[in-house]
Amino acid sequence: MDYKMIHYTVERSIATITLDYAPTLNALDMNMSLEVESALHEAEADQAVKVVVLAGAGRAFSGGGDIRFMKAHCDEPNFAKESMGPLAGKLSEIVLYIKKMSKIVICAVAGACAGGAANLAFACDFIYAADNAKFLQAFVGIGLCPDTGGVYTLPRMIGTHRAFDMFVTGRIVAAQEAYDIGLVKAVTTKEELLPTVYAFAEKLTKGPTLAYRNMKKLMFESMYKGFEEYMKAESVYLGECSSSEDFKEGITAFLEKRPAEFKGK
Repeated sequence: MDYKMIHYTVERSIATITLDYAPTLNALDMNMSLEVESALHEAEADQAVKVVVLAGAGRAFSGGGDIRFMKAHCDEPNFAKESMGPLAGKLSEIVLYIKKMSKIVICAVAGACAGGAANLAFACDFIYAADNAKFLQAFVGIGLCPDTGGVYTLPRMIGTHRAFDMFVTGRIVAAQEAYDIGLVKAVTTKEELLPTVYAFAEKLTKGPTLAYRNMKKLMFESMYKGFEEYMKAESVYLGECSSSEDFKEGITAFLEKRPAEFKGK
């Protein structure tokens, strides 16, 4: 694939996938998602690659969904089925693929990491955060339930009560709190983020890759075997929310920078 919204490089047995589309703050639209998916498949197929790093360029890892696109198209009769549904389905396929990859995937987060982008990060095997990183489940603010497998992965990382708090409040979890609750492996300065990630990745490239691959398989069997079945339910509930009046009010309020007036329908 000719990548236009990401960069893909391989060096010293480490593949790096960098989200880089400043006009939308690296939003996970369908085009971005297809490029990320393609790069992950490319890394998995490349025998020279032993570790994958996922990062974001610019001032954020990713702001999540493209709210302006949603606002422009949400009144179309089949928006939920033809736009939101396929995108959520593709993101679900990506996070499931990361969990099933034979190679360790490390996410490097600087700046905002919101909504589906946060859940993409949570699908990775390790997360490193810059001290300016901010994680948030932004869905509640626009009247949606979480997508990208978040309600499956996040409680398994930090526990059900902490995860549900993030879902229902949409509050920002800053880098230090993320470390304290076990969401990230380490916090660094923004300048040291990628050097720290690459140092860890390079150490892993010298390890027993067969053992790592089997560890990932066992982790999937132990923790994520119900993931595929969960994705079917996620699709149904997200479709219901994305065709609601609350969703349209939520994205309108977000763009108008005012509190949303939800009606529960």
